[in-house]
Amino acid sequence: MTAGTPLTHECIAHADQAPSLVSTVNILALVPPATLRQAVIRPTLTYLGVPSRSAENLLLGTLLVMAWLPPGKRPQGGIGPYGIPHALHTSIWDDYLASNADQASLIRGLASQRCFLRDPHAELGYNLAYATAIAWLIYRQQTLELGDNTNIDELAHVWQLMYPHRGARASDFLGSWELALQDESVVSL
Repeated sequence: MTAGTPLTHECIAHADQAPSLVSTVNILALVPPATLRQAVIRPTLTYLGVPSRSAENLLLGTLLVMAWLPPGKRPQGGIGPYGIPHALHTSIWDDYLASNADQASLIRGLASQRCFLRDPHAELGYNLAYATAIAWLIYRQQTLELGDNTNIDELAHVWQLMYPHRGARASDFLGSWELALQDESVVSL
């Protein structure tokens, strides 16, 4: 961004601003987990052709744990509520979506028209549907297949093994889930 260039409604962040602005977003301070499941996670997965309760639980658990992990356990340079690093975001596009044009088109359809071209990483912080889709692809890129009734303990281990973090454990995922369970609607939707 050049000096004196105003921010427009078309693009909230630019490459030189995105990491510092979006890396601290804790979406759970703004939106209850049950609402995130119903209004963001489920519709995004349905859009991607993944109508799965287990996938919903995995992504909701991912959001929960990333919101409550101490900074030292979050991925270095993670952006947005899912804490996705630049390099991993780039890898999803270059190593996974590049060979699947239909899937890439679906994901690109979730991104804004102009901002994505200026700074695709900013989408991870400002576009929750897009960030949810990319978080799902982090798991899919590793050939994750979930059963219809995968329990939370199993999902916690999937997260620990497949999602970026620095020394976190399945118990962090489970602890975050338990905190969210204080609001029963998280699991009842």
